[in-house]
Amino acid sequence: MCYFRAGTSENWRPDFKQFREFDLGANLPMWKGERWLDIRQRSVWTVMQKRIKLASQRGCDAIDPDNVDGYDNERGGGFRRPLSKADAITYVRKLSREAKRYGMSTGLKNAADVIKSLHDDIHFAVNEECAQLGECDVYQNFVAPKDNRVPKPVFHI
Repeated sequence: MCYFRAGTSENWRPDFKQFREFDLGANLPMWKGERWLDIRQRSVWTVMQKRIKLASQRGCDAIDPDNVDGYDNERGGGFRRPLSKADAITYVRKLSREAKRYGMSTGLKNAADVIKSLHDDIHFAVNEECAQLGECDVYQNFVAPKDNRVPKPVFHI
């Protein structure tokens, strides 16, 4: 599984200069040099396509795109037109379709409030803090769906 930041930029990454200034939103308070990305921008998508291709070239079976929840942070990522849940859902679907082109699965990192909308688009979820925060119940219908959907794993790290 290959991890990468899909919703934020880090100014020390080799591809950072491919982002344009208007692609960059608010700074992440706890992570120096990291800013939210406007995931609606074509230029951001172009960089992510390259990251997904690189994951495939490195032999990854899946991608773990992080920070797709800009809508829930710094007032929608700090953009004049804030990021929305709908933007995140559209973006994760695009990431998943692109990964599928290379034969890879896609996970949803944190962002549990959009998991129901993405159940058919992702293959697993990754969570870092639901046990600490007492919020793991949001994954219940993902791992044991009440409808005819396929149960999927959640990896708590």
